[in-house]
Amino acid sequence: MSPNYVRFLFAIFFFLSACAPDKNESNDNLKEEVIAIHDEVMPKMDELKKLQKEIIQKSQDLAIDSIANSQQIETLNAIATDLNAAFEGMFVWMRQFKSTYEEMTPEEVEIYLLDQKIKVQVVNDQIKSSIIAANKELGKN
Repeated sequence: MSPNYVRFLFAIFFFLSACAPDKNESNDNLKEEVIAIHDEVMPKMDELKKLQKEIIQKSQDLAIDSIANSQQIETLNAIATDLNAAFEGMFVWMRQFKSTYEEMTPEEVEIYLLDQKIKVQVVNDQIKSSIIAANKELGKN
């Protein structure tokens, strides 16, 4: 190979690598997105437990006439279960989330964070939907 050809290849490689987005910066942005999804609903954790108690209390109040209220009691118990599952889901996700990636390549980090984004969005959606359902059932639109 001629020296000019090698220089040309080096110049092309340098140009392409300079124009490519920094994978670490991209991963930092992706991590921020994941954390933002978490942060949006984390403050609602106390509300989840409060609503769960209210729903359980309403279910117990209706249990006085469980035959006449069986359908509503069943609905309330399902909502209480969903509230608890949403609460637990947040902590399960937080326990398994890795915030450091020293032993991973940038490509592995990207794949991991994309997966985490999906998982935390599911938790986010569960929290929001269970709160909406509980508030609706309690007449707190």
